[in-house]
Amino acid sequence: MTRRSVLGRRANAGILGVVVLLALTLGACAQKNTPTEYNTLTNQNFLESCTNYYFDNTNDTLAQTGNTVKADVTAPDQPTCQCQYEIFVNQMPINSSAAKAQAGYSGPNFTDLNAQLKTDPQKAWDTVPDTIKSAINDCTNSSGTSQSTTTTVAGDQTTTTGAGDTTTTG
Repeated sequence: MTRRSVLGRRANAGILGVVVLLALTLGACAQKNTPTEYNTLTNQNFLESCTNYYFDNTNDTLAQTGNTVKADVTAPDQPTCQCQYEIFVNQMPINSSAAKAQAGYSGPNFTDLNAQLKTDPQKAWDTVPDTIKSAINDCTNSSGTSQSTTTTVAGDQTTTTGAGDTTTTG
């Protein structure tokens, strides 16, 4: 096997991982609560789904809590997820009205991508412009870190492990 084919498979696996992550992240936006603009709530939902941590929203300021959304999930760190969110904000219109107003944009909008990711993640990801895919991959690659988050509840004691730190309460 050549080095090129190994690298190609790793790149494809990485892209598939991003697609699955996006499906989970954007999947947090149900149709009835689909955002009409990028704002603090949209950012909070994205970060919670992406990092697997809950965030407090106080006066439009987000702060990561120590509580995980789901146990035994490996997720990117907050800077990586924030970088990815900023790519969407700056490069992908939020909805079809915004897409019509953005001259030259031919990819999906954020809300349509959300709906498509729920039914066929790979097909949906394939519709995303290469510039956005590349920028999202750059976010993932530039951070160089991801954290494994695990929450275990035993009796009255809760242990959360993430990014090399362990917190035990109870």
